[in-house]
Amino acid sequence: MSSRSVRSGKKVYRATFTFFVPAPPLRKSGYREVEFDKIMRGIMESGFELEELKTVTSANGIFLIGLLRTTSKKVFESDAQLNIHERFKLSHVHSSPDIVLDEEQDV
Repeated sequence: MSSRSVRSGKKVYRATFTFFVPAPPLRKSGYREVEFDKIMRGIMESGFELEELKTVTSANGIFLIGLLRTTSKKVFESDAQLNIHERFKLSHVHSSPDIVLDEEQDV
């Protein structure tokens, strides 16, 4: 995080970021969540800082909820148009056959 003082007179803009990581199959050891790493690297490179990160677990996986901050109004406003799947070249698939995405359901 930045060592810049809050008293520097610059306005701070905040945004939330939520990401769901499906529960992986049982493994003997941990693993690295590469897509989340790509997203966090992209967020940092876009001008945001991670102010806080919380996790909420569910039976099917974990929600990662981040509070992002920036002192740039331009960076803050560009967040609304950010398509993370396109920008960070993420897959739209997951490894668990037990989780059905909305777009996979028959209507």
